Amino acid sequence: MPRDLSPCRYAPQATVVAVGPTYHRPVNIHALMLADSAQAVDGKLYILGGAWNILRFPEFPAQLIVGIAVAIDVDWNETNRRHHLDVHFEDADGNVMDPQIGADFEAGRPPGAVAGADLRIVFAVNGPLSIPAAGSYSAVASVGGEELARARFQAVLAQRSN
Repeated sequence: MPRDLSPCRYAPQATVVAVGPTYHRPVNIHALMLADSAQAVDGKLYILGGAWNILRFPEFPAQLIVGIAVAIDVDWNETNRRHHLDVHFEDADGNVMDPQIGADFEAGRPPGAVAGADLRIVFAVNGPLSIPAAGSYSAVASVGGEELARARFQAVLAQRSN
């Protein structure tokens, strides 16, 4: 008697459940990193002392040099258009602090780029940051007025050793 090789009629059926609408942003922040120093060279980010989330100071107010590294993915259909990046710092209450950094950018389509692929732009800036008191702080990155990334960190009082 020949074997029946058709799919088992008792096999469970796969069920696809829609969790919610998927939304592809035309511009997305791939990475926002705080560091001791950051550089953007030839489409790459070079980070020294990066990804910290706790800063220890012997007293407040305190000041440090902070590197801000940002990698932005731009949808193919948003290339050759001007966009605006804003990065600023906030305290735990959402009060905006200096520095406030803005940059216009435009991703061009380089020769050999795969049609439809996102293009990545990288930025890095280094400068002074004043921390008025111990507490929670954030670096906030927005493109076109829409917040796309937030890097949170804590500033704490470090005990001095004698």
